[in-house]
Amino acid sequence: MSDYHLNRVLYERAREHKMAESIGPDEVAEYDLTPEERAALAAGDLEALFRLGANPYLIRRVFRRRYAV
Repeated sequence: MSDYHLNRVLYERAREHKMAESIGPDEVAEYDLTPEERAALAAGDLEALFRLGANPYLIRRVFRRRYAV
């Protein structure tokens, strides 16, 4: 499956300029995501998101709290 929808979820969330620990099922209901993609977003699993094809820049923008020093 294309990673377009996964990146679209992250892009839309990044545009809100809000940090996230996870992205819940209600927020991704309208997107065509695999169960693995939904689980990675819900868990905030950065490694799984990268492995699934999410753009690293978008991962960092959305989950930037995890990168804070």
